[in-house]
Amino acid sequence: MAEERVNLAPVGIYGRSDEEISREIFRKSEEEPGKCLVYVLATVVISFGVFLILAQIFLRITSPKVELLSVSVRNLRLGNSSNPYLNATLVKEIAIKNPNFGDLEYVSSTGSVVYENIAIFGQIKIDGGRVEARKTTKLNGIEVEIASNGSNTALGLGFMDLRSVAEIKGRVHVIGRREWKIGRMSCTMKLNFTARLIQDLSCD
Repeated sequence: MAEERVNLAPVGIYGRSDEEISREIFRKSEEEPGKCLVYVLATVVISFGVFLILAQIFLRITSPKVELLSVSVRNLRLGNSSNPYLNATLVKEIAIKNPNFGDLEYVSSTGSVVYENIAIFGQIKIDGGRVEARKTTKLNGIEVEIASNGSNTALGLGFMDLRSVAEIKGRVHVIGRREWKIGRMSCTMKLNFTARLIQDLSCD
């Protein structure tokens, strides 16, 4: 009896040759380095952008902010129309805010209390000090003696418009950098003779 041969391979399905498999592996190996290069470049660009943003935030040095928080009046003495004069002690609370990511060391400075931006009534003395990064230091009990003789004291009005100005000069230290900056204070107020207090305090 003749033996029958059975073909086990499915009709119409052919196995890939070794040459086709080699070409596919070579094509994939060419594509992968290209993709890796794109990923590396994208990572470098993103990292550089993040570094620039962080540098703008942490390395930028700005001027300190100086503000007059409160003023109280002591020992107010007034003259009359025939002998006009004014003497008083102003007790101030000043805030120095350091917005930088580094310490601020400020030197001793002075300021003024002026009337109608012309007559200097008194001098403010601010001792040097230090403000930590992103902190605010409050200076309490700063006394200013003000005095004036003459009709410009505006005694008849019952109040006097005053302006308090000062400059704080200091050096900011940020990651090895040192830079001098100046903070300026300019505040207006009314000295009420009757109530013997400061009102309408406002800072620019």
